[in-house]
Amino acid sequence: MLPLDARSGTVEAQTPTVQMVSERLSDTDIANAIVHAIRDVPGVLDMGQGLFAKAATYGPGKNVAGIALQHPTPDELSVEAHVVLDEHFLIKALSDVSLSGVSSSSDTTPILLHFTDQIQAVVSQTLEHLGLPVPIMVDVTIDDIQAF
Repeated sequence: MLPLDARSGTVEAQTPTVQMVSERLSDTDIANAIVHAIRDVPGVLDMGQGLFAKAATYGPGKNVAGIALQHPTPDELSVEAHVVLDEHFLIKALSDVSLSGVSSSSDTTPILLHFTDQIQAVVSQTLEHLGLPVPIMVDVTIDDIQAF
């Protein structure tokens, strides 16, 4: 959305807001884009359903499981992502760390935190690609670790 400034004849860029973009994209469209991006993260087997309540984004006649979008204010967005990790990928990542000779005391970031950080980055990049501002929060929950 680039309004023309009538006084100077120049184009002024506006920062997109959730409200501006939501006129073009529904929450289910946004959630679907996030799900597709998260499923491409190495080690993610599937989207989780939520541990105590179903985590989903609901729209007219459809829902997107594993992603819950919230709008604290009309111009803000927060994302709750529920994932299922691949046990074999996790075991390989753990063995790679132990074989590299890095002692657990010198590596201060737990392996599961590496996964959640990567998922948070993918969610933020996806929203940016859609023209949405950076979310105020991306909460990642590992619902399960399964062998596939």
